[in-house]
Amino acid sequence: MNTQITVRHVDVTDHVKEYAEKRAEKLERFYDGIVSTHIILGEDNSPAQDKQVEINIDVYQKRLTAENSASTYEQAINSCVDQLRRQLEKYKSQLRSKKRDAH
Repeated sequence: MNTQITVRHVDVTDHVKEYAEKRAEKLERFYDGIVSTHIILGEDNSPAQDKQVEINIDVYQKRLTAENSASTYEQAINSCVDQLRRQLEKYKSQLRSKKRDAH
């Protein structure tokens, strides 16, 4: 799986980047057909300065996306990964049902 990390207008530690990459790699447990992952880290312009995370996953003929903001990058990353896990499970079940309909 090809993973790309983009940081927008913020300085992020290597620890956060590694954490995001490791969490995204764990999504392969749910579906092994992930082609690439793009993780975007940034900050809100709100007074709370929430950390904003967006993760895009490319699978066969589809792109799955999750966005979230939280007080820490770790919380936002975990929430995005949970959203993507549910999307991958739904996508996988759709693929299975199409295969059954083909016969």
